[in-house]
Amino acid sequence: MHKLEDLLWVWLLPDVQRAIDRDEWIRHGGKWIIFDSKEKIEALAQGLAPLIDSGEISSAKYWNKDPSAINVYSLDSDKERVWEILKNLGAGESRVWEYDYAMDKNILRPFDFLYSWLSKFRTILQSYGLTGTLQLIKEILKPR
Repeated sequence: MHKLEDLLWVWLLPDVQRAIDRDEWIRHGGKWIIFDSKEKIEALAQGLAPLIDSGEISSAKYWNKDPSAINVYSLDSDKERVWEILKNLGAGESRVWEYDYAMDKNILRPFDFLYSWLSKFRTILQSYGLTGTLQLIKEILKPR
């Protein structure tokens, strides 16, 4: 497994790229989002490393501030198996499942969807503060 870092995330990717069915991913691909302290999220990420290389977990990325969150990617048909892995690695109960592209499926679960977005926003605010969050938004929206 190797790591790639950007402004917000540390990506955990397999050493060997795997072929994916893009159409299947668009309809069935998603992620568990686990919210916790940076220390606990980094420990969880470390536990995922061999599982990403073996293919048991597709990939993951985690927020590079404290508090933190980790997105662990899988197809919806594997989400319960992946949750069991995460639970065994020590993931806490502050979690939500969210589809990547199938927004129609997210909207069918409005409380989960709302919890997800509010938790993301809360994590950003706690990580950066109000001024830092506004600067971060400005940086993200800056044309490249």
